[in-house]
Amino acid sequence: MSDRKSVLLLIESSRAYGRGCLLGVAAYVRSHGPWSVVNVERGLTENLPKLLRSWRGDGVIARIENAKIAKAVHELGVPTVDLRGSHRPPGGAMLDTDHRIVSRMAAEYFLDIGFRHFACIGYPGVDFSEQRITTYIEYLNSRGFDVDVYSSPNPPPHGSDVLGWESRGEMDRSAIADWLRSLPRPLAVFACNDVRGRQIIDACAQTGLNVPEEVAVIGVDNDEVICELSNPPLSSVQPDTLRIGYEGAALLDAMLAGEEPPIGTIFVPPKGISHRLSSEATAVDDREMATAMQLIRDHACEGLTVQQVVSRIQVSRSTLERRFHAAFSRTPAAEIERVRMSRAKLLLMETKYKLSKIASLTGYGSASQFATAYKRHTGLTPGQFRKQTQLAQ
Repeated sequence: MSDRKSVLLLIESSRAYGRGCLLGVAAYVRSHGPWSVVNVERGLTENLPKLLRSWRGDGVIARIENAKIAKAVHELGVPTVDLRGSHRPPGGAMLDTDHRIVSRMAAEYFLDIGFRHFACIGYPGVDFSEQRITTYIEYLNSRGFDVDVYSSPNPPPHGSDVLGWESRGEMDRSAIADWLRSLPRPLAVFACNDVRGRQIIDACAQTGLNVPEEVAVIGVDNDEVICELSNPPLSSVQPDTLRIGYEGAALLDAMLAGEEPPIGTIFVPPKGISHRLSSEATAVDDREMATAMQLIRDHACEGLTVQQVVSRIQVSRSTLERRFHAAFSRTPAAEIERVRMSRAKLLLMETKYKLSKIASLTGYGSASQFATAYKRHTGLTPGQFRKQTQLAQ
């Protein structure tokens, strides 16, 4: 008799978030299987598949979206891991993106590039949206800033229905445009997901507001289809869905071997912000310093030096240092290193490049120079960081 475990996957494949989780599960199965995997192609909030009535297997990995799905999965009576973070399976485990870090990441980016007027738009009553929007507001309030929040005049009948909110958002375009027009600019808008972010960009086009010069926008989920079809393309916080799927599969494997599931939810931090044109703005009155910041963002990883910035802006070094710090609360050298380190972290997480190649791609002269700078900036060696964050392939 085969010793393969039969595992049912109830994870939507219609969006990048779910597909990333599925790929993470696949990575685990390749290296730790064998499993017999039943994957049901699903969309968000789609009805349960008919095969659920007859399926008899060993475990389930799901994104449990509502109480109906939670009840059906519970009735299967097998170990279950939920990757949504809304409905804990009885006796099961739960993983979720750390939405608090998602929101702080977006807020810190907007603050870093000089914004002082902030707004956000979400789906009231939807769990992940509530967590993201609440944290965004609380974080900016703690830094001394108010945040304007969009309130829809046409909420869906069921407030926790994501697709209902998304379709209402399309009908709300004029109301969103009026709201944006009423707010001070330049304005930084955080959207609870990429669909909401695209709706902001569309509303800006309708009302004649320029993105990102007047309204900068960041979404969440980094769904490339949605982001790249936005005009301009939408910047987005990228959840680490591969890791969520991989660790979820590892948890289920342990439970199938008789281990007890962890009591609390396991929160996985996002990977970073995927920068596109919707957030490529610098919201400071000092236009020369805005130009300096843009120069650093564009060329820091090419080995840009502070002296080269001085030459391009045509001010003295002391003037650059003073005015740049007044605009951004850090020095040009610190910003150059910040941009390089942000790029380095993504390369360490997403590639197997040698340190010498990462050094050349981030503006450092050698692997040792890069490693020293990385340890100084993060407190970890590049190898330690990579070991902590990169999935086994």
